[in-house]
Amino acid sequence: MRHAQAIHRLVGSRSSRLRRLVGTLGALACFSVAGLGLSAAPALAEDCPNAVLRAEDNSTRLAECRAYEMVTPLYKEGFPAQPGGGYTDGGIVSYSSIGGFAGNRAGTPGNLYHATRSSAGWTTTALEPPESIYIETGEYGISTDGESADLRNSLWAMRPQGQSGNNSFYLGDLNDAFTPIGEIEGTHTSVAGTPDLSHIVLGTSSGLGEYVGTGNQGAPQAVSVDNTGAPTPGLSCFDQISSDGRVIVYTAVPNNCGFHVALWARVGESASVAVSGSECTRTSGDPGGACNAPAEVNFAGAAADGSRVFFTTTQQLVNGDTDQTNDLYECDIPPGIPAPIGTANPCASLTAVSHNVTGANVENVVKVSEDGSRVYFVAQGVLAANLGSNDAAAVGGDNNLYVWEKDAAHPAGQTTFVAKLESNDIGAAQSTVDGRYLVFNTANKLLASDTDETTDVYRYDANTGILLRLSTDTNGNGGNEPGAEAKLTIASPAWRPHYAMTDDVSTVVFETTEALSPADTDGVTDVYEWHEGKVSLISDGGGTEPWITSSGTDIFFRTTVPLTAGDSGTEEDIYDARVEGGFPVSAPAPCSGEACQGPTPLQPQPPGASASAAFNGPGSPLAGETPPATPKPYPATPAQKLAKTLKACRAKHGKKKRTACEKRARNTYRRAK
Repeated sequence: MRHAQAIHRLVGSRSSRLRRLVGTLGALACFSVAGLGLSAAPALAEDCPNAVLRAEDNSTRLAECRAYEMVTPLYKEGFPAQPGGGYTDGGIVSYSSIGGFAGNRAGTPGNLYHATRSSAGWTTTALEPPESIYIETGEYGISTDGESADLRNSLWAMRPQGQSGNNSFYLGDLNDAFTPIGEIEGTHTSVAGTPDLSHIVLGTSSGLGEYVGTGNQGAPQAVSVDNTGAPTPGLSCFDQISSDGRVIVYTAVPNNCGFHVALWARVGESASVAVSGSECTRTSGDPGGACNAPAEVNFAGAAADGSRVFFTTTQQLVNGDTDQTNDLYECDIPPGIPAPIGTANPCASLTAVSHNVTGANVENVVKVSEDGSRVYFVAQGVLAANLGSNDAAAVGGDNNLYVWEKDAAHPAGQTTFVAKLESNDIGAAQSTVDGRYLVFNTANKLLASDTDETTDVYRYDANTGILLRLSTDTNGNGGNEPGAEAKLTIASPAWRPHYAMTDDVSTVVFETTEALSPADTDGVTDVYEWHEGKVSLISDGGGTEPWITSSGTDIFFRTTVPLTAGDSGTEEDIYDARVEGGFPVSAPAPCSGEACQGPTPLQPQPPGASASAAFNGPGSPLAGETPPATPKPYPATPAQKLAKTLKACRAKHGKKKRTACEKRARNTYRRAK
């Protein structure tokens, strides 16, 4: 294993010595880059308070005074780290790995870890329940079913060792305490929860059930029932739970989660709303003809508080809908806990979002804002008369992107044309809480500056109607190399909607194979940020799956490239490009005599070592290692990593755990191709 050259830390008052150290720091920056085998960085910026650290950690080319920090530990049993999607703003990062380190048992697929940042560095903590106390009979052994939004609690399905019978859900906390939530009867096919995990919804062969709080006895409360307590027809497929657990939306299906026949909401554990219930009363003698027959219903999204639910259907649910094309509907659910009305409560207000013209033909719902006030969708009908991007108007039969908003200024709802699409291919998308800004992927050329056929990143402002292409080069042009995709990473829980962008959308992160910066010369996928109109390179030598904290302070990404002096491995790590971040490289102790011949290289910590062994920062045991004379090897390919992982699975486990380990490994490296 190659160990990076340590860089001596300059001591003394940074504020008083910074300007006269610029020349020296420039030399140090070149020295550190050479020691890491990376390309030379531009001159050190004098106005960064972390200028010394940026030089030490090869970060001087990063914008906004960012500096690299290695989040995951050096020792990971040779396995990559998988982002878990959870993070707190600069404090904790959740991730998983097949590797067993920092106290987790070895080889269990999806071992859960937290990396916690302090002024001294990032420390990894193992979160798995102790196998000596708990057991789970599933294919993957003990594994988590999710974490709370603040990452202070986690959900586990398991039972105590030596106890027969069913598993139970347990709520784990950061003090390694596991509190029973409720027993799981049979096999649960799905599980979801509120951001604080105070409400847990599980799907079983008999329908949806709910646990509230901990210490529940007996079966979970029934969710998929009408106001009389009778089960709703067919099977039940969970859709969404409100942030406070008040509203649970689900779809009723005849025999699988493919064809949807009705949309329901269970409110306050006591009333059921027929969300897709028809209010059409026309008969054959009416000008529009009789209401058509029931048709498939597709859930499209809901407000985080459960106050509004959106769905599409070709069924005419209101008298004003007289055509047979697919329409977008919105159902209002009143606040509080409504009193049950008959078998099922109707919507407080049912609105046909797209029925104001004949032939709306809604093709796709792109995004529902968190507060439910805006919804973006694609339809072939002409639903608005305004001009969109490139001063184009909506054309009947084309793929037209719209935004519908309903607020105090537009109590009946208003539809605005956004852009004409050559094809209905809008992919990953995120919006602000109120839906004012939409950031999305598309291969459609929505602006004249977009001249290629590959995916770009766009940002739309619903208040101003301004559409921007973000995946340009550093000069604000380009970004049109044939075959080079620019993509957002969307992998966050429903209650964490701002994953690829900051809350104010001043910064958006994405990945691309195109060299958008002169400093990008590696020819592989790299991470970029768009910040207030300026595009900058974030990763150096390759990076994928970027995500950003709500404030924009931290940009996390995955890479096999050792970016800091302490990183000596080639397995995939999680890094943070942090505003005014970075940790000093520890200087070696003064030597004399034989000690000056160089330190003996330290070995990685063994499996099962304490959490303090999984530490990256000043004082890290590997920070001062001497690099070998051999050049840095090329990073292993996904196929090579898979072969190594499968070999480790076979060496460590019996048949049952080996099968689970191999399955997890194949899934991991299939995604990495």
